[in-house]
Parts: sequence; structure tokens; C-alpha cells
Amino acid sequence: MGISNLIHERVAAIREMHLHESSYEVERLEVLASKILGVFQSGGKIAFVGNGGSAAEAMHLAAEFTGKCVIQHKPLPALCLNESQSALTAIANDFGSEFMFSRQVEAHLVQGDLLIALSTSGKSSNILRALDSAIQKRVSPILWMGNFDVELEDIDVWKVPSISTPRIQEIHLAWGHILAEAIESEL
Repeated sequence: MGISNLIHERVAAIREMHLHESSYEVERLEVLASKILGVFQSGGKIAFVGNGGSAAEAMHLAAEFTGKCVIQHKPLPALCLNESQSALTAIANDFGSEFMFSRQVEAHLVQGDLLIALSTSGKSSNILRALDSAIQKRVSPILWMGNFDVELEDIDVWKVPSISTPRIQEIHLAWGHILAEAIESEL
């Protein structure tokens, strides 16, 4: 294929993804921004979680709220459940990797909080267990994923119209930045 052709192909795919109507549902983003703002105003917190590249994005997005995205603001209670190497490895060793995040949901989140899980496939057992734990604790569960078939009840599922891991993660990061900027503008 050649480097030049590959680069042109990927740039075209990125442009197409960002222009796709379902990549950015404005009304849905507005509703979630209002929900996040309400969580913060009521003294709650949001948590992000993911595996691999999505774990890096989860850390990045939590930092946008505790630090800043664009506008200086007071630190907001946002955390990332995949940051503590000690907790992750201890839980995986003692209970199994499928419990790495659910035990942290049980430990750190309370009714009225919000969990945003990032999973390109939407099928990772540790992510699904975290979402189930959130439901049990009456924490609002949201799953950002790619365009794969999954049947999940009581979870607000957001699908990027792609099955390409890089394209999915790029849109997830854009959603997070849009939300962080919207929240900052309201503070």
C-alpha cells in the first residue's frame, strides 16, 4: 500500500468520521453536559474507566475536570478508576481481573454519582462488571463504545459509528473535551 497511500486513507477516514452526523449528536451532548453539571452541583462526582488506550483517555478526561481543559476553574470531583497500579494489580491478583474496576466502583462511588466507561468493543468483562456495580449502587452508568452489537439494560450506551479502534477512541476523546469545555463555561 505504501506510507503515502496509508496516510491519505487514514486522513480521509478521520475526516469522514468527524463529519458523520451520529459522531456528534449535539442534543445528546447537551443533555449529558447538564447531567454532569447537576452531579457536580449536588456534591457528586464522576468517574471514568477504560482498558488500554481507553484507560489513557479515561485518565486524560478525569484530569480535564480536576485540572482544566481550557478555562481556569475550581477543581471538580472527577476520578479515573484505572489509575492506581497498586489497586488494580492487588484486585486482579486476589479476585481476578474482571473485578478490577467493579470493586473500585463499590469503594468510591455513591448514589447520584456518574460513571463513564470507555470500551471500543463494549464487551470487556471488567468494564461490564463496573457498569453492573454502578447500577446496583444507583450510580448513573454510561458506556462509550464503537458500533458493535451488545445488549445492555439500564446503561446509557453511546456508539461511535465505526469499528476501528483508533477512530472510536478519537471520537471518545472529542466527546470528553466538548463536555469538559461546556462544564467550564458554566462555572
